Amino acid sequence: MIVCSCTRISDHDIELALLDILNQPEAPIPTPGVVYRHMQKRMQCCGCAPLAVDVIYARLEVLEKKGLICPYRSFSTRERLMRMQQQRRNQKANVPFTAEEEDYVLAE
Repeated sequence: MIVCSCTRISDHDIELALLDILNQPEAPIPTPGVVYRHMQKRMQCCGCAPLAVDVIYARLEVLEKKGLICPYRSFSTRERLMRMQQQRRNQKANVPFTAEEEDYVLAE
């Protein structure tokens, strides 16, 4: 499936990038930006970002089930991604951060 037609990125490309990224000793959160940079690509219109996030979530689960990434790393990554998504939703809705979310944002 094509995820980004501007840069010709497929779900398989994202899966391969996730394998490389998540098997690094200090793996970053695999956001679309991290994944695209890993593939040496750039988002152009950014219309693919929501689909890229969905594909990242789905591929994390697939890779975990196949035993290709550590389930603890996958869980930790999903938790961090969900926190980031919630922060974005709160910012769009102008909802103030909870104390825990604010600490997380300041720690980054």
